[in-house]
Amino acid sequence: MIKRTLIAIAVVALLAATVNAAIEDPYYFTGPDKMSAVKVDGKDTPTIRWPYKIVYDELVVCNIPIKMKVGMFVQVKECKDKKIILEQVNCSDIGQGADKYPCYLGCVSLDIRANFDVKLGSALHKSGDTIVDWAAYYDGGDTVTGDGDWHGVKLCVKAWNTKIYKASPGDEVSVGSVDVTVKPQ
Repeated sequence: MIKRTLIAIAVVALLAATVNAAIEDPYYFTGPDKMSAVKVDGKDTPTIRWPYKIVYDELVVCNIPIKMKVGMFVQVKECKDKKIILEQVNCSDIGQGADKYPCYLGCVSLDIRANFDVKLGSALHKSGDTIVDWAAYYDGGDTVTGDGDWHGVKLCVKAWNTKIYKASPGDEVSVGSVDVTVKPQ
């Protein structure tokens, strides 16, 4: 009888040791097919027994917006490759009388993009004595929309009362330069 009692106690002890014990702490399981649990009680060492694993899910506790200090941006596409070549025209073509002869005109197309509405301007710089009077203007408009897209503009320079006798002959004699200037509209 004692032998049967000892065997019964041994069997109960064996079953108790091999049966998956219940989870002692409150956990939420992530799915029926997964053998994992999410710790929610805040304990550092929860009581979870095999075959369960502790898996911590990420929880969003704060959303912080990211801001940026964006400056004003203007770009002239391939500016270094651009040039204006003045060619002789009738003075009446640039709004001058015959007494202002010889007269010249030249234009260049530019692609400009910006992140603000831009008012275009210009600044002329003479090199040498050839040019006496001149002006720069934008043919077709001097504004660019600040949408970041490329916009085409045409910059022209007209000159009158020129002293062509002060320059050496040639197809591309340097007489000055023009700056493209910008400011908010």
